Amino acid sequence: MRITLSTLHRMAHEGNRIAMLTCYDASFAVLLESAGVECVLVGDSLGNVLQGHETT
Repeated sequence: MRITLSTLHRMAHEGNRIAMLTCYDASFAVLLESAGVECVLVGDSLGNVLQGHETT
């Protein structure tokens, strides 16, 4: 089942717990998807965390 924003809203409204993993870029998103992770949060902090930039 594909998880959409509507799915997340419904899950939150019903009081369900929502588990997801965070990744920094598309290559990690593909890896997590191929591993069967249902919900992936793609953050924009790659520049801060790995590249040392002050802002994203």
